[in-house]
Amino acid sequence: MCKPQDEATNLLKADLDAFCGGNIDLKQTLRRCAHVCQILGWHEQLTWFQNELRGYPNSVELPFYRRGIKGTTRWITTGGLSTTIASVVEDSYATEEKPVMYIEMDIRGGIDWILSAAQSGYIQGTGKKSSRYLSFQKTSIETAEVNDYSADVFQTILTELDNLVFNFVSNSYVILRYGDTLQDVWQAYRTKVEEQMATIGFATKLDTIRNGLNSSNPQDWRAAMWSCRDIFHDLAAYLWRDQRDTYEYLPGKGADGKLRVTESDYLNRLGAYLHQKSIVGEMGAYLRAEMERIYHSIDTLIDLTSKAHSEVPLFAVRTAAIGTYTLLGEIVTRTDMQPVMEYCNPSASGNVEQ
Repeated sequence: MCKPQDEATNLLKADLDAFCGGNIDLKQTLRRCAHVCQILGWHEQLTWFQNELRGYPNSVELPFYRRGIKGTTRWITTGGLSTTIASVVEDSYATEEKPVMYIEMDIRGGIDWILSAAQSGYIQGTGKKSSRYLSFQKTSIETAEVNDYSADVFQTILTELDNLVFNFVSNSYVILRYGDTLQDVWQAYRTKVEEQMATIGFATKLDTIRNGLNSSNPQDWRAAMWSCRDIFHDLAAYLWRDQRDTYEYLPGKGADGKLRVTESDYLNRLGAYLHQKSIVGEMGAYLRAEMERIYHSIDTLIDLTSKAHSEVPLFAVRTAAIGTYTLLGEIVTRTDMQPVMEYCNPSASGNVEQ
């Protein structure tokens, strides 16, 4: 008889192949992922998939990508096609442009509702009615106020949902397929990172990340996500202390096309630090690209959840924490963790950037 883990791995592998082949059916994938969570007993993730399929109850807080969806308020005619045409003709002679009125809506509908709205948009009546006088026809027509949401806003929700589902499928498959190996690697990174980072005063931020991963409180998850981002800021300030605004040995958007390394350029500072520590060539480029990818993923998620006043999903925090620890592990194992006080030409040590 097939073990639950084997069945889940096979389902996830099929979904991963579908994602990579570009022929994903989002609704069916949500169902399969819900089944994976069901057979593995992943109750938290199961609830999220069920809510996305069926819709979110009023008692449940919405995720960030479903909150504050923007639309416009306008008046439409209610007298049939001929009345609508007459109104459009009247508008063509108008000399004053009416101001656009914006509105926001939270989306609780399930995946079927969103898929439908992503095709044609969604118009919602407000209940307000009025009449309008058409001067060229010398008659009045009935009008109604509606909130109009374009298909684009729902397509944006689907894009965000697609990304979240792919991350779940990819990460879960790796965990189930290579779990024992990953556990060894993760423990090795954790031990090395926590030892080194504690010596330079970063133990508190790592404690916040670790406690957030082990907590059932969404506020702790948010705190962990903030710590994942802040640790890049603080580490850059600690490791890079050269006072110049640009780093001349890597290209960038600074003066003369060089890399900016001011106080606000956290990732650039860490990239320049790695370069100074002889992490050059393909490995240097790879680590800099990974830092940018992970940092901006964290930063975007924090920004969206903050604007929507919504909590960050736990599986997103776990992904961010793994990425953060992996990069910190690369830094602490490949460098001496000694700050760069004044940078020099790294080629002096025999390394040249490829």
